[in-house]
Amino acid sequence: MVNRGARLIPLLALLVWLVTGREAHAIYDLSATRESAGRIPVGILGVTGAAGADNQVLEVNQVLMADLRRSALFHARDLGMRMAEPPEEALGPLQLREIAGSEAVEVMLWVRLEREGARWVLTGHIYDGARGRLTLGKRFVGKEDQLRQMVHRFVGELIYQFTGEYGITRSRIAFVSDLSGSKEIYVMEHDGGAPTRVTADRGISLTPSLSPDAEKVLYASQKSGRWVIYERELASGKSMVSLSAAGLNVAPDWNPQGDGYAVTASLDGNREIYHVVKGRKIRRLTHSSADDVSPAWSPDGQQIAFTSDQAGSPQIYVMGAKGGPARRLTFRGRYNSEPDWSPRGGLIAYTCQDGGFFHVCVMDAGGGNPRQLTAGSWDDETPTFSPDGRHIAFSSSRGGKRDIYMMDLDGGGAERLTFNGANNTNPSWAGPTGR
Repeated sequence: MVNRGARLIPLLALLVWLVTGREAHAIYDLSATRESAGRIPVGILGVTGAAGADNQVLEVNQVLMADLRRSALFHARDLGMRMAEPPEEALGPLQLREIAGSEAVEVMLWVRLEREGARWVLTGHIYDGARGRLTLGKRFVGKEDQLRQMVHRFVGELIYQFTGEYGITRSRIAFVSDLSGSKEIYVMEHDGGAPTRVTADRGISLTPSLSPDAEKVLYASQKSGRWVIYERELASGKSMVSLSAAGLNVAPDWNPQGDGYAVTASLDGNREIYHVVKGRKIRRLTHSSADDVSPAWSPDGQQIAFTSDQAGSPQIYVMGAKGGPARRLTFRGRYNSEPDWSPRGGLIAYTCQDGGFFHVCVMDAGGGNPRQLTAGSWDDETPTFSPDGRHIAFSSSRGGKRDIYMMDLDGGGAERLTFNGANNTNPSWAGPTGR
């Protein structure tokens, strides 16, 4: 039975400006391509809390440092100052500039955690090291189980100052887990925190697809005795049948607008790609004697990549969003499947086969420059890009059972996200990056 108390709730109970009533200017005029010039050095002036909050402060500090690392933009280190008061009040601009200069950091952060009755208040300040001035201050209020989300939001504000986007801080990952004894759909934060079961079908539920705003999930389930596509609202738990055509209905993929999806179905015989639009109207996109499966939309909504065995083995193809002639993209290896298109549009990740094992590969969206990102005597499958395009999540059996991992875009920094002792597969990563 689904734990109703654990149902996903809005990220924060309250978000208010702490310092100014207007938008702060960007710290520097930097673009999202800054990572090519090296990570931005960030110094932590203090992560402190009220008496009796040691465990909570430790959690906040751990999440803060991990979020900064995962951002792929910052290199953060603790300056060891443990400042309990706002630095601009204790030191002033000149001293803050001197600290930034001596520590060789461009940005400094200060975080304070306190209690207000039954609520927790996280105050976060961002300082421009070159000017020694407070650039942005925010105050987040919520329950204790929302501390991680408060930190995610604060780091998102920092990322926004440099890129105009919030990165992955407001994103979620849906996945399949057999933790309950049957395959059900779960959703967790981008770092693996707060995993929550969202279905209780007590059968086989597969191929989740999070909507672009990460508020809804499509998935395939056999709970009715045949494969049906369901749509579920994560906040309310409301579920509805979205596609119940005859035959197989699996592997939905939301279009970029979130008002329709592509899906694999067999209502006309063999497996083909269909487009389901508002009003549950369905239109067939592929017309071949082969099996065409696993559709993935391009971020501009103009193309769909998919897997087809029309050449004798599974390979990646691409076609226009309205169907029509398809062009083969993969030619290396006899098995390439499960494409996912980068939100930035330039790359497609997919499952490839190497030495009898499945691994994660990427290629340019036009099919050029294929390269393998993972390797080993295990299977890495079903890659999905992060909403900011800087990371890839995937399922891996490298630890024995299958778990969800994330890695940087170049294949480095692989990090395990699920630790429930079950098999966890089929990740789908989504969430807003802008305001």
